[in-house]
Amino acid sequence: MTKTWTSGIIAFIALQWVTSAAEVPEALAACFDKDKPVKAQIIAIVPPKEFEGCVQKLSEAAQKDPEWFAEHSKKSPGSPLPLFDEKLGMSQEEYDNYEKLWASRAAKKLADTSLMLTEVGDGQWKLNASGPAATLSLLRYDPKKNTFISPNGELEAIADIATPERSLLGAWKGKEWRFEADNSLTKSKENVALGTTSDGKYSFLIYRLQELTSSGKPLFDKSLVIRFAAKKVK
Repeated sequence: MTKTWTSGIIAFIALQWVTSAAEVPEALAACFDKDKPVKAQIIAIVPPKEFEGCVQKLSEAAQKDPEWFAEHSKKSPGSPLPLFDEKLGMSQEEYDNYEKLWASRAAKKLADTSLMLTEVGDGQWKLNASGPAATLSLLRYDPKKNTFISPNGELEAIADIATPERSLLGAWKGKEWRFEADNSLTKSKENVALGTTSDGKYSFLIYRLQELTSSGKPLFDKSLVIRFAAKKVK
């Protein structure tokens, strides 16, 4: 009797553990395990100094014909370097050189941080973050609505991310959520994105909070790009 009762308790505990592990929301499970700390870095992507010349030429092209530049830039979404066109103000040789410079961009560590996914009750989840990334700890994820909840409002899911190698962070895929508010005085936007590089080496957690005047003048801009080793697929 005792042996059977003990075996039953052990089986129940094991079942509870498996159920708990399986409860991690799908949108977060690709990058995090429950209650498992993850070492991470806050980074910035830095191109070579020579790339500044390209930025200047692009700026001049944008000022000369803003409408054309805006439309042309849409042909290479996610990339700071539009597709080649003579109206960019550079030769094919110059353009090819700038492409090589952009390809040599590197990730610069700004600070160390750590992340840990925990369940906080009511079916909601929290990403505890340390140091300069502590702001993230204010967010809650609700898997029933697939939304993040912040002190500012509810971040709703938008189109999935799938960027090319030319983009700032290279080729990666993920999910993104956004909150937007607009009144007579200010405009605000809050974004959270989470995903993994195409080579499976790194995962990204990106957070940005912007506030502008009604005329578009920046009032506040907090941005975090957090990189950490991708979760191993079992």
